[in-house]
This record gives sequence, C-alpha cells and structure tokens, in this order.
Amino acid sequence: MEITAKKYLVMVACALSSVLGAHAQSNDEVKNSKNYVWGEGTGTTREQAEKEALGAMSRQISVNIFNISTQKDANGQGMDESVLQTVSTAMLQNVQIRELSEEPDARVFCFMERKEVEKMYEARAKKIQEFVEAGKLSEGHLQIDDALRNYYWALMLAKTNPKAVTIDFGNKEKGMATALLPIKIRSVMHQLKGTVMEGVQENNRVNALVNFTYNDRPVSSLQFRYHDGQSNVGPVYVKDGVGAIELLGVPANNKVRVTYEYRFPKMVDPLDGDLFGLYAIPRMLTRFDDAVVELPIKVKGKEVSAGKPEKPAKGEGERFMANADGTNTQMIEAQPTRDRKTIEMRHVPQTAQLEKAVQTVENAIRIANPQLARPCFTSEGFELFKRLMNIDKGRVNVAGNKQEHEYVEADGYLLGRSTRIKIKFDSGKSFIENLVYRFNPQSGLIESVAFALTKQAENDIMNASATWPEVSRWAILSFMEDYQTAFALKRTDYISSIFSDDALIITGTVLKKAEDSDQVNDLAGKTVKFNNNNDVTYNQFTKKEYIERLQKIFDKREYVHLTFENNVTKSIAMPSVIQRGAAFGIEIKQRYTSSGYSDVGYLTLVLDTRGQLPIIHVRLWQPDKTEMVSLQEFINKFNESERGN
Repeated sequence: MEITAKKYLVMVACALSSVLGAHAQSNDEVKNSKNYVWGEGTGTTREQAEKEALGAMSRQISVNIFNISTQKDANGQGMDESVLQTVSTAMLQNVQIRELSEEPDARVFCFMERKEVEKMYEARAKKIQEFVEAGKLSEGHLQIDDALRNYYWALMLAKTNPKAVTIDFGNKEKGMATALLPIKIRSVMHQLKGTVMEGVQENNRVNALVNFTYNDRPVSSLQFRYHDGQSNVGPVYVKDGVGAIELLGVPANNKVRVTYEYRFPKMVDPLDGDLFGLYAIPRMLTRFDDAVVELPIKVKGKEVSAGKPEKPAKGEGERFMANADGTNTQMIEAQPTRDRKTIEMRHVPQTAQLEKAVQTVENAIRIANPQLARPCFTSEGFELFKRLMNIDKGRVNVAGNKQEHEYVEADGYLLGRSTRIKIKFDSGKSFIENLVYRFNPQSGLIESVAFALTKQAENDIMNASATWPEVSRWAILSFMEDYQTAFALKRTDYISSIFSDDALIITGTVLKKAEDSDQVNDLAGKTVKFNNNNDVTYNQFTKKEYIERLQKIFDKREYVHLTFENNVTKSIAMPSVIQRGAAFGIEIKQRYTSSGYSDVGYLTLVLDTRGQLPIIHVRLWQPDKTEMVSLQEFINKFNESERGN
C-alpha cells in the first residue's frame, strides 16, 4: 500500500507540473539558480527514475534549506535519515518532472521552487494545530481514544517540522509542540483509571468487566489491548466506561496487563504523505511506557472482582507523574468536560411484572435459548429478539452478574433500561451493548428491543431544545437506537423501510488506496461537488443503489457495528421536502467498525416525523470535522438550490 500511495503522489505531482508557466528554464539554469531545489534519477523504468529523482530532491530540501546534517552514525546510517525520508513522502506541490531518456535506461529530472517548500511546511504546521484542537475537543467529550490519537499524530508531525509550532492547552500551558505534547499524552494516560468491576470464573477461564474513568468521569470511548495469558488481545472498544476481557486463566500475579491504544496506524490515510511516511519508519514512532498499566483482579471461587489497589505513585496526589529517572513531571490538567447531564425521566412506580420479564429474557440469553422468553414478547418483538440471539457469526451473552434496571414512561411505551450484553464474533472480536426493551403499556409484552445509544448521544438528543415536545425527543432517540441496531443485525429490510423513495443520499469517500474500505463505492453513483475538500469525493445514490451497496457490505463483513456519540439535533425548515414542524435534522458523530475496516465520520440525517416511524429524506456522510459542511450550512445550501430550480 505504501508503494501505491507514493506512486499516486508522483502522479499528482506530474499532473500539477502541466499547469506551470510557459517560460520554462533549462535544466542547467534550474541547477544554478538559488530559487529552485532539484534532483535527478535513473532506473530501468520511468517509475524507478522518478522515485530516485524525487528522493534526491527531498534530500536537497532537507540539507540545503533546513540545514539538516548528513553526518553518518556508527552504523553508517544518516543521523537525520528519518527526517529526510519524511520529506520524500510529503505531498510535494507544483513539482515539474522532465524525462531525459526513455526506458530501459530511464533518466528523470525534477524540480520545484523554494517558496513551494515553505508552503509545504506551513501546511504541516497548520495540520499540527488542527490535530491538537481536535484532541482537545475529543478530550472534553471524554472520547479519550480520539484525544490520544490526535495528540500523538500532532507530536509525530511536530518532530519533523523544521519550524517550531506553538500550542496552547490553557491554564498557562503554552509552548512548543515537541515539548508539551509528550507531557500531555502522558498526562491523559495517568488520568485514566481502570478497575475490574466483576465477573465469573468457569473452567479456569475468567470473564470480567473493566470500568474506565478519566479525571474521575466515565469515559465515552477508549480502546485498549490486554494480555489474556498467552497473547495480546484487542483492540477492545470501551462504551460508556465499560469494556470486557476474557482471560485464559487466573493471572499468577493477580493483575491484568492493559495497554491503551494511542498510535492508531490503521487509521492513517495512505495519501497523507506527512503522516504515512512517518509510520513507515519504526524508529520515528515515539513509545509511551505510561500506556501499559496493571489492574488488580481478585478471584474467589467463581466470583471475580477488583483486587486491592496499589499504593499511588509518589507525587500522584499532587498531580505529578513519576519519570524513569526518578524525577517527577507536573501533569497538564484535563480539558473541561463538555458532556451534558441526563434530564429527569418519569419512572414507572410498579415494576414487578416488567422486572420479571426482563429477568426471564436475561436467563434466555444466558442459556442461549430464546424460546424460554417467548411469552414475554409480541410476535414481532420475538422475531427481532431471535434475530439478535442468532446474530450472524456471533454469540450473545449477558455481561456480568449484577444487572441494574430502570423503568420509565416515554413516547407511549414503558421502557426497560437496560441489560448489558457482550457480543463475541468468530474472529474473537467483541462489543459491549446495553439492551433497551419497549413494553406495550396495555399488554405488558415487549414489542421491540434495541441497542441503547451512548450516554453522550442520548443526553445531546434529550437536551436539544427546551421548546420541543417530549414525544419528539423520544421519537428521535428511539429511531437512532433502531438505526444502529439494524446495522448490527444486518437488516437491509428495515433500513430500506426508513428511507423515502426519493431520498437524497450522499456518501463521502476518502481518496485512499484502501481496497478494503467500506466507503469505496461498489456502485459508482453520481459524483457531486459538495465542498472544497479535494481529498474526498462525494457520490449521490438512489435509494435502490444505496441498499444494494449496503447489502454487499453486509455479505462481505463478519460484523458491522455503529456507535453514535456527540450530536447536534434541530427542528429545521426544508419546505420543499417536509412541512414546518415535522422536519428534524441530526448531525452525529459516528464510529463505524467492521471486520477489516473502521472509520470515524459525521452523519447528517433529515427526518420526517409525521408518520408512525421517522422517514429519512436526506442522508449525508462526511469524514472530516474540520472541513465538513455543518447541518445548518447544508440546510441553507439545499434550500438555495431548491429555490434556484
């Protein structure tokens, strides 16, 4: 994939060269001018010659412009070879490439203006700042995996940027990125706390739940690996502070070794020359020993619980971190938390019948016999429950012994919230979900069951507007629960039913050479210009095309899993589509995970809530928060285009 990506960069450079001015200088004039950097290369193919020429030009950029040394170390390797290589993989702009002789004795000459080099590094500095701001935003939302990823990527770029970049974390924490980011990353890891909650031991295997907090608040998202007694397992996805582990035996030291994810190499865009080049050089990747922690675990008979916590490290109470040399470093404070409080709900006073039904369902899940719970469901509800129990290539079980339930009145239903379950697939991948039961208030039977949204997504919807009727909040919340559940159960029938026949469906595809990407279009669709992001192409699909494409993905993947997080929900005006008062728009952060592929993007939906079920009239997926079109901008553009017609 690396070779393919570099080849693509060269192709881009060649295409750009054709738009330069007509007053071309000779090769000798370019070589003798201080206004250019250049390189020559030879090879049996033009591709080899181009690669060598670009590499030579990159070294000239580093040595002549930024005064990087070419001194050799004891092993004969360039001491700054890693920096030179990152220049060669950067997105070089406005490169002219001239073919001096043809294959099989190909010779190529390439050059670019020095001012273009300055622009290149200014763009890298801007990207560093953007990563830091994205990390701060994610940290405030308690999305700690995203925070670590953005901070780490910013650090990697800062290490190879010739000009220092200043960043600011507030509280007088302002300084050079290369100095502050390592402290910030370590600070985040030190403010993460993991505790084994409870679990069971059966046949010497240990299944347990682990609770993770950040700055004493349950994390919204986190990824980690753990050692199961033989090898490292993961990544494990933490949802609402809870992750599941399965050990092959009781650890000899009664501790579970956990490693927080922070590098995320599979999420690096192959066409991001800056970052992709760095990940190709292992010695350039900074290692953080703070990412590895050991969590005490106590096993007594079949019961598993938290072991005795270790004494805090010296200085921990004073917000200091212990360094390897015995000194302490003051931690950078956590970003202000941006999560919203849950609104009060109307609890059902009499719950004995509901509790009995939920416990029956949980027993049916434990013994893998859905028929045991048949009397608790309506016919339609039971079919959905059976589909959940027989999830494609997966096994469902109750996660943990201690289940906490609450029963509330909402949107004409009695809701049972919730049963924590673990879904484990044949590949070993597992997810934690919370089941929500919707009871018919007259019959007391369960009409449907769905995966609950994250607390953050739920709170954002329920607090969207004080002027909304409560029924609208619950309708949208239930709809989004059913939407993500339908993807997990691969229900193209249901997904088709919630799209209008003339729905506007736009999917953004990142221009990567990632053949396994689920965003790659199996059907071409209609390419549309949507914003100024040239790294993303947008395709418009008909409903039929979109559902057919989705079915192909479901058939190909062992699992497809959505997690929704922070969002903006509005009552909107799109008069050409839906009458005022019935149209709602939601812009929501979506984590998409499937076997072999995952991404984080932003989903925009426009819903008509007049019918029994909300109907989607517009679906838009965008990959990048920094350059995305906001919900309000999209509505304005849509209304303008409709008026123009």
